[in-house]
Amino acid sequence: MRLFLIIAIALVPYGLLFADDYAFEIPEEEEEEESKLEWSGNLDERYFVFHADQSSPLYQLQFSGKEDLSEYFSQYKLELYLDADYQTRDIGFHLKSHSAYYNDSEASFDLLEAYGNVNLSLASFIQAGKRMYSWGKGYAFNPVGYVNPFKDPENPELAQAGLLSMNFEKIKSFNSELLKTIALTAIVIPPDEILSNRYGEIENTDFAIKSYFLLWDIDIDVMGRYSKVNSSSIGADFAANVRENVEVHGELSYSMDTPKSTIVDNSLYTVKEDSYSYLLGLRYLNQWQTTIIAEYYHNDAGLTADEYKNYLDFLQNSIDAQEPDQALKYSKTYFKGSSLMQNYLYLKVIQPEPLGLLYFTPSLFTIYNLGDDSLLLAVLLSYKPFTNFEFTFWPTLLIGDENTEFGSRQFQRKYELRMKIHF
Repeated sequence: MRLFLIIAIALVPYGLLFADDYAFEIPEEEEEEESKLEWSGNLDERYFVFHADQSSPLYQLQFSGKEDLSEYFSQYKLELYLDADYQTRDIGFHLKSHSAYYNDSEASFDLLEAYGNVNLSLASFIQAGKRMYSWGKGYAFNPVGYVNPFKDPENPELAQAGLLSMNFEKIKSFNSELLKTIALTAIVIPPDEILSNRYGEIENTDFAIKSYFLLWDIDIDVMGRYSKVNSSSIGADFAANVRENVEVHGELSYSMDTPKSTIVDNSLYTVKEDSYSYLLGLRYLNQWQTTIIAEYYHNDAGLTADEYKNYLDFLQNSIDAQEPDQALKYSKTYFKGSSLMQNYLYLKVIQPEPLGLLYFTPSLFTIYNLGDDSLLLAVLLSYKPFTNFEFTFWPTLLIGDENTEFGSRQFQRKYELRMKIHF
């Protein structure tokens, strides 16, 4: 029943995809087969300084068994992003990788994307492999990002690992003032529960579908994901320019049997409930080229202020009883992520080249937790004096009482120096 509902909602406009009324297709031109291979990437050198809150249960849990530590920590990180794109007229291959180096004994390699595409026509194609999707119109949060990689609202532009999948996409344009474009994306997602590191049960395959249409110059998506193992969801989003310099956007998602974990009487308690999450935001550009992004995000499945306090009390009780193992497991499994609670406001202001300072772009952003009045405040100072080179200073401050989400973090201040070289 859930699969039928998701498909029915997402397929609302699809009869038009195969209709001929008012439709036009760009004729394919006869041309010689051309192939093109491009390499690109960037090297990031990052140095961090952290100021720890040693009274935080999260700090005590992370550094359990280690005594007489300084309040200040540092970290050096070298990251290499390497991209390759090979494309002919009809087929292509795309690779995006990430390597991180901390020291000679701590390094990692991640395959962010590796997929191939076959162009069936100018308006339809098939892709298969590991790919990053970007569903939703939100900047810091995406309630309808059912196939997106994890997004950290504290760094929403950070590249993340994509999803192993196969998808089909078809696009059609119309000579109409009402409906100008329509597109279909259908995705098959193999099981994520793997047996013996290789096999998955075929009945646990997920399906996702999204329809896009440009209606009255408003971008609208209707999408859904069916899963037998995880919660199934349906949702919609929109984006529209109400003025030439003002854009509004929103997302609404309904998820079935969403798990919510809380601590009750010092024990883990998990229930599955249907829940809503939604986002409403705007982007504004003024005459001085100042960009303002503002968003409100709500998630029914998030914790309330009292539920988050109970979670912190559980961590502290486990530490005091010298039994941190279970608390650490719960923290990494059921309470991970950087937006655990229900209501947030996000605000970012970007001002390129203020006071005529060439190549310099400062920005400020904050995430305010409406449930417990804690907040994160960060400033990014970016300087690009040369082509393909960027230097960034990024201080971050967390403010709040000890029982709040941002006030209870193990690090209350963070300073990052980053040098990025593009090639």
